[in-house]
Amino acid sequence: MSEPIIELQNVNIYQGQNLVLQEVDLTVNKGEFVYLVGKTGTGKSSLLKTLYGELSLKEGTGTVAGFSLKGLDWKKVPFLRRNLGVVFQDFQLLTD
Repeated sequence: MSEPIIELQNVNIYQGQNLVLQEVDLTVNKGEFVYLVGKTGTGKSSLLKTLYGELSLKEGTGTVAGFSLKGLDWKKVPFLRRNLGVVFQDFQLLTD
């Protein structure tokens, strides 16, 4: 079995003071390809922002590419992001 590249346990995700996602458990192993889909306003962007260090992890435990998300120093965020590949919805990777 591959080692987890992303692991969240009992994570609550906030946008400001608003609880957006509650009690999230997620494991993504090295080499897996993952899609995140859902309706508008369901917390997809908040989850991704937490994974790449844009939002702070306040409750629960999480690691991404060996970096602990809880209390992650903003100076380490660029090093975390160098280990991730994120393609955004409006990136226009392909032409119409």
